Amino acid sequence: MPSPSRDGTTYTSYFVPGYMISRQVMFGNVHYFLGPQASVRPFTYQQREGYLINNPGGPLTKVSPLSLTLNDEHFPACADSGHAQSQIEDLQYLSQQYEQQEAARMARASGAMNSADFYVNKPIPVQQRHREGAAQLR
Repeated sequence: MPSPSRDGTTYTSYFVPGYMISRQVMFGNVHYFLGPQASVRPFTYQQREGYLINNPGGPLTKVSPLSLTLNDEHFPACADSGHAQSQIEDLQYLSQQYEQQEAARMARASGAMNSADFYVNKPIPVQQRHREGAAQLR
């Protein structure tokens, strides 16, 4: 729903589901896709986690400037499909790359040398606590 700001610019607010979109990637790239006046914040809409975007222009479009300006080695899905990806697909791709890089970084920090030693979305034990009386609950 458009709402005017103090300077007379009309802003549009809309929800983008967060499925397969990393928070770091969304926050780091929203200005590239939508311009410097765009803002994004975590948001829940109809019990779905995602992002609320406020933008003086239109919403994320179906044709991505990122897909059109970078060569096919950066976005292989674009080359495979033969057409430009949507900006949301670009954000999902960037999120996948980010998560893989972070998983590799964490594996290196923990001393894992083999790429098979880390997985994206693999549970990582942080701290194990023992509850008193837990054996009695069985």
